[in-house]
Amino acid sequence: MEEELYNLIVKGNDLKPYVRRFQELTVLCPNMVPNNDKHLEAFIGGLPRSIEGNVTASKTQTLEEAINIAQRLMD
Repeated sequence: MEEELYNLIVKGNDLKPYVRRFQELTVLCPNMVPNNDKHLEAFIGGLPRSIEGNVTASKTQTLEEAINIAQRLMD
């Protein structure tokens, strides 16, 4: 499961399955993302390169903010 979390990426333009699986894996592997910064870093790392930089530059404070920004950018 830890390997899956490290290799998890958005497939196509569908963010919802990525978000759902990311949240499942972070619950199952809590030591993989021990704090909020690592949590955000892991989430952003799985986004498409075309929006990854924009989400990073937005300096989100929570996973929910990052998800919302990513969703707007992908729409």
